[in-house]
Amino acid sequence: MQGTTELREKLATACRLLFMEGLMDHAGLAGARIPETGNLLLNPREMRGTPGRHPGIMTAGDFVVVDPEGTKIEGENNPPSETPIFTGVFRARADAMAVFHLHLPTATLFTIAGTPLRPVGVMGSPFGGTVPVCPDATLIQRREQGEAVARALGQNLAVLLQGHGAVIVGGSIEEAFVAAILLEDNAVLQYRASAIGTPKAMKGDALRRAQKQVWQPKVISKMWHYYLMKGQSTGILG
Repeated sequence: MQGTTELREKLATACRLLFMEGLMDHAGLAGARIPETGNLLLNPREMRGTPGRHPGIMTAGDFVVVDPEGTKIEGENNPPSETPIFTGVFRARADAMAVFHLHLPTATLFTIAGTPLRPVGVMGSPFGGTVPVCPDATLIQRREQGEAVARALGQNLAVLLQGHGAVIVGGSIEEAFVAAILLEDNAVLQYRASAIGTPKAMKGDALRRAQKQVWQPKVISKMWHYYLMKGQSTGILG
């Protein structure tokens, strides 16, 4: 079985925690690069003989393995229809070891409204001055679409898909998970602030200093372990 038990269990844990936070549903996708082979570990199109899947009960054995071109090579389930998101981004980003595609409820609103999502809070600083947007509003099911998502993402932590959530990357599963939390949290702040005034975004030296303060291993580890403990306390991790 490709992918260590640790990698598989960590990706399953991330799925459960994202479900706990309301950020991953029936359509949410998660993937990790398998360092030993370069193949990709993906959550499946369906689980356990059913037509659907549930991130809140994802386990290490539910994942499928595809090669860098998206061809299934291992697993009882089938790869998701939007596998080109992962093949496109992983090809373009050698630094990425994890990729999530999530239908973030608040961040997605900004693409629908045509409003730039900016770092209005210090914890939004890792995403830079403006979160980029990929204008393709359809399901990403073809190679050229996945490549377009990767181009729109560039070297950023995240890209919003027009009316279709976000794609978030990380150098580890923990990084991608924390980035997903921060992206939605910042979107909520901007959305709420817009109800009482004009949100002011961080910029210039203040933004750069905040990025160094926030996007670093100690903060990422702190947040990951907070959500691990929260998951244990709620029972989502058993």
